[in-house]
Amino acid sequence: MITKKSSIFFAILICVVGAWLFYLKYSVLSIENRIRQTKKEIAIEKKNHHILKAEWKTLISPERIQRLAVKHLKMRQIEPKQLREFDASIFHSEKSKYKETKRLSKLVDEIFSLESRR
Repeated sequence: MITKKSSIFFAILICVVGAWLFYLKYSVLSIENRIRQTKKEIAIEKKNHHILKAEWKTLISPERIQRLAVKHLKMRQIEPKQLREFDASIFHSEKSKYKETKRLSKLVDEIFSLESRR
């Protein structure tokens, strides 16, 4: 037999379960909205990533870097007459340090004189 106490208990239980299901439904909807918003943000970031990759490729292109170097650094390409064979004795001489420095400074003067003739 159903008593008054059990009817009240089941009524309260139904209200609690209903409130819990209501809370659960809106929690799931909130999470779904956050997932949808996050997916939109990911799509936007992927699009921006492609744009940034394209911009980066143009920024680091060798032609552009060479053009900027020539424009701002006044750089020129090395000419064959500026090259010479490596001579370790310029840097590692067993003679006095003064002669070593003198030989190195002579080489530097020679390089600068080639530059000034241009």
